[in-house]
Amino acid sequence: MAAVSDMPLFDDFGRCLPGAVQSPALPRSRRYFTLLQPKIDYVASHARLLSCLGAGTTMDAATFEARAASILSRLESDPRTAAIARGVAVPFVLPRLVIDDMGRSLDQRFLPAVREAFENTYPDYRFANHHHGELEGRTEIQPESRHARLVAAMRETELVGIYFPALSEYSLPAALEQVTALPDQFLLAGGVDTCAALISAPGLLLRTDSYPPLLWLGALASERPAIAYHFEAYGFNLTFNRRAHLGLAAEYWSCGLTVLEGD
Repeated sequence: MAAVSDMPLFDDFGRCLPGAVQSPALPRSRRYFTLLQPKIDYVASHARLLSCLGAGTTMDAATFEARAASILSRLESDPRTAAIARGVAVPFVLPRLVIDDMGRSLDQRFLPAVREAFENTYPDYRFANHHHGELEGRTEIQPESRHARLVAAMRETELVGIYFPALSEYSLPAALEQVTALPDQFLLAGGVDTCAALISAPGLLLRTDSYPPLLWLGALASERPAIAYHFEAYGFNLTFNRRAHLGLAAEYWSCGLTVLEGD
């Protein structure tokens, strides 16, 4: 059996190094479109997740914090993955839920919860969903993304996870390639986990001094192969929309990685 390399998989800012992906990904980042680590108030995050999403019913804020800390501790203990903790990390809770149609679950439960969390936290700003009522039957999980494991686990129990926007400046095909080369605990983020992160930290994309990236829902395929869904700041407002990606990389784009407790 070949030895497992202990070379770091992430740079000093928590960006996943593109490695040997064949699809487009920028080898180095200018860090022009960046996110700041939000201050995580576990009491406030838990309260938002509970009131807006119905997540966190089986734990209090202290338990949420301890379980998230165990994920970070596990990552930091491995020299290959330790540097991801130097980047942006957003803990979240997902509810126990059976998802039969991802688009319907996003439309009816998760995106309204993002709206409520964002507009309650920032009453001067707005959340715009440009595809309200249009998602049912239009999104599928990318088989290579490992995201199906998260959806299957949601059927059994509430989940604590951490969202890392670590795949910056990757094309969507490159993000799918890269996740298959990472340790098994890394899942490509999709809709429900990205929504939960934005409920936990509603200001994740709110930058008053610089430009944030667009966050693709990389684990989800739309009904058209060259089109995908994303969250994006529009001024100081938050939007959910879709656009063409054409398999290209851009420094404005980022995909997320999710790590679950005990995964």
